[in-house]
Amino acid sequence: MLTNTFISTPSSAAAMFFAALPAEQREERVFVLPLDAAGRMLAKPILVSVGHEDGTAQIDAGAVFREALKAGAEEIVVAHNHPSGDLTPSKADIAATKRLREAGNLLSVPLIDHLILVRGADGSLDFVSLSETGFLDFA
Repeated sequence: MLTNTFISTPSSAAAMFFAALPAEQREERVFVLPLDAAGRMLAKPILVSVGHEDGTAQIDAGAVFREALKAGAEEIVVAHNHPSGDLTPSKADIAATKRLREAGNLLSVPLIDHLILVRGADGSLDFVSLSETGFLDFA
């Protein structure tokens, strides 16, 4: 049952996002994971945006929070994949994180973390947590 699934670490959130991410990833996908105030999942990761094969997905704060609020979120984790395999956050990723954090503060639905996900050609999974790396604090 989803309501019994606690998200207490970036790794536990990443596992949920990887389960929702297609094995074949040619475009960026943006997901939001709605949580209650205790960190329990309220729903599976919700897809909010898909990019084009040659472009990036738009990380739209309105779309993220619309889906999060529909699910009754009291806090959220956001993730998107980098099909290139590069875990380095881009300037656009940092700017989007700042917008999400500001919107979350206004709505009293804090952004707990923003993850960048990578699935290697060999099927390996890796991620970076913008919270753990300090980007969330300074975004």
